Amino acid sequence: MRKIFLKHINTKGSGIVESMLVLIVISILVVVVMDSYETTIEEAKKVALKAELNNIGQAILVFKIKNGRYPASLKELVTTHYIMPYKDDVITAKYLEPYSLDKDKNILDPFDMPFAYDPSTGRVWSIKKDFENR
Repeated sequence: MRKIFLKHINTKGSGIVESMLVLIVISILVVVVMDSYETTIEEAKKVALKAELNNIGQAILVFKIKNGRYPASLKELVTTHYIMPYKDDVITAKYLEPYSLDKDKNILDPFDMPFAYDPSTGRVWSIKKDFENR
Protein backbone atom coordinates (compact mmCIF):
# COMPACT_ATOMS: atom_id res chain seq x y z
CA MET A 1 0.00 0.00 0.00
CA ARG A 2 2.90 2.30 0.68
CA LYS A 3 4.17 1.91 -2.91
CA ILE A 4 0.75 2.90 -4.27
CA PHE A 5 0.76 6.12 -2.20
CA LEU A 6 4.21 7.08 -3.49
CA LYS A 7 3.10 6.50 -7.06
CA HIS A 8 0.29 9.02 -6.62
CA ILE A 9 2.68 11.67 -5.31
CA ASN A 10 4.85 11.48 -8.41
CA THR A 11 2.00 12.12 -10.85
CA LYS A 12 2.04 15.05 -13.28
CA GLY A 13 -0.30 17.33 -11.25
CA SER A 14 1.71 17.19 -8.05
CA GLY A 15 4.06 19.99 -9.16
CA ILE A 16 1.14 22.37 -9.51
CA VAL A 17 -0.20 21.48 -6.06
CA GLU A 18 3.21 22.01 -4.46
CA SER A 19 3.59 25.34 -6.25
CA MET A 20 0.16 26.45 -5.03
CA LEU A 21 1.03 25.52 -1.46
CA VAL A 22 4.27 27.50 -1.66
CA LEU A 23 2.40 30.52 -3.06
CA ILE A 24 -0.21 30.32 -0.29
CA VAL A 25 2.48 30.19 2.42
CA ILE A 26 4.37 33.11 0.84
CA SER A 27 1.14 35.12 0.55
CA ILE A 28 0.35 34.60 4.23
CA LEU A 29 3.87 35.70 5.20
CA VAL A 30 3.60 38.82 3.02
CA VAL A 31 0.30 39.81 4.61
CA VAL A 32 1.71 39.40 8.13
CA VAL A 33 4.90 41.33 7.31
CA MET A 34 3.02 44.17 5.56
CA ASP A 35 0.67 44.60 8.50
CA SER A 36 3.60 44.76 10.89
CA TYR A 37 5.42 47.20 8.59
CA GLU A 38 2.43 49.55 8.33
CA THR A 39 1.98 49.50 12.11
CA THR A 40 5.65 50.35 12.60
CA ILE A 41 5.46 53.22 10.10
CA GLU A 42 2.36 54.63 11.83
CA GLU A 43 4.07 54.50 15.24
CA ALA A 44 7.16 56.23 13.83
CA LYS A 45 4.99 59.01 12.39
CA LYS A 46 3.29 59.48 15.78
CA VAL A 47 6.67 59.89 17.48
CA ALA A 48 7.86 62.27 14.74
CA LEU A 49 4.67 64.31 15.10
CA LYS A 50 5.23 64.71 18.83
CA ALA A 51 8.83 65.80 18.26
CA GLU A 52 7.87 68.30 15.56
CA LEU A 53 5.10 69.79 17.69
CA ASN A 54 7.65 70.26 20.46
CA ASN A 55 10.14 71.91 18.07
CA ILE A 56 7.51 74.24 16.66
CA GLY A 57 6.34 75.11 20.18
CA GLN A 58 9.90 76.00 21.20
CA ALA A 59 10.32 78.16 18.08
CA ILE A 60 7.04 79.95 18.84
CA LEU A 61 8.21 80.60 22.41
CA VAL A 62 11.54 82.04 21.26
CA PHE A 63 9.74 84.19 18.68
CA LYS A 64 7.37 85.52 21.36
CA ILE A 65 10.23 86.29 23.74
CA LYS A 66 12.20 88.14 21.05
CA ASN A 67 9.26 89.96 19.43
CA GLY A 68 6.69 90.33 22.21
CA ARG A 69 4.00 88.61 20.16
CA TYR A 70 3.11 85.28 18.61
CA PRO A 71 4.01 84.85 14.95
CA ALA A 72 1.20 85.76 12.56
CA SER A 73 1.61 82.37 10.88
CA LEU A 74 3.93 79.39 10.99
CA LYS A 75 5.44 80.65 7.72
CA GLU A 76 6.89 83.55 9.69
CA LEU A 77 8.98 81.09 11.74
CA VAL A 78 10.44 79.64 8.55
CA THR A 79 11.13 82.92 6.73
CA THR A 80 12.17 85.29 9.54
CA HIS A 81 15.72 85.39 10.87
CA TYR A 82 16.87 86.52 14.27
CA ILE A 83 20.23 87.82 15.43
CA MET A 84 21.62 86.70 18.75
CA PRO A 85 24.95 87.15 20.53
CA TYR A 86 26.81 83.94 21.27
CA LYS A 87 30.10 84.03 23.20
CA ASP A 88 32.30 86.47 21.24
CA ASP A 89 30.26 86.20 18.08
CA VAL A 90 26.83 87.06 16.68
CA ILE A 91 24.72 84.38 15.03
CA THR A 92 21.89 84.71 12.55
CA ALA A 93 19.37 81.89 12.25
CA LYS A 94 15.79 81.13 11.34
CA TYR A 95 13.40 80.44 14.18
CA LEU A 96 12.58 77.06 12.66
CA GLU A 97 14.18 74.73 10.12
CA PRO A 98 11.30 72.34 9.40
CA TYR A 99 11.68 68.87 7.96
CA SER A 100 9.31 69.49 5.08
CA LEU A 101 7.46 72.38 3.47
CA ASP A 102 4.92 72.56 0.70
CA LYS A 103 5.28 74.96 -2.23
CA ASP A 104 3.63 77.76 -0.23
CA LYS A 105 6.10 77.30 2.67
CA ASN A 106 3.50 75.71 4.94
CA ILE A 107 5.12 73.38 7.47
CA LEU A 108 4.03 69.79 6.86
CA ASP A 109 3.54 67.19 9.56
CA PRO A 110 4.83 63.61 9.18
CA PHE A 111 1.52 62.73 7.47
CA ASP A 112 2.26 65.38 4.76
CA MET A 113 -0.52 67.66 5.96
CA PRO A 114 0.01 71.31 6.98
CA PHE A 115 -0.04 72.06 10.69
CA ALA A 116 -2.90 74.16 12.04
CA TYR A 117 -2.01 77.25 14.06
CA ASP A 118 -3.86 79.77 16.22
CA PRO A 119 -1.88 83.05 16.26
CA SER A 120 -3.86 84.45 19.20
CA THR A 121 -2.74 81.65 21.56
CA GLY A 122 0.33 80.23 19.84
CA ARG A 123 -1.24 76.74 19.80
CA VAL A 124 -0.20 74.43 16.98
CA TRP A 125 -1.64 71.01 16.12
CA SER A 126 -1.97 68.43 13.38
CA ILE A 127 -5.09 68.45 11.22
CA LYS A 128 -4.86 64.71 10.56
CA LYS A 129 -7.96 62.89 11.78
CA ASP A 130 -7.44 61.40 15.26
CA PHE A 131 -4.34 63.57 15.90
CA GLU A 132 -6.03 66.95 16.42
CA ASN A 133 -5.51 67.04 20.18
CA ARG A 134 -1.87 66.00 20.35
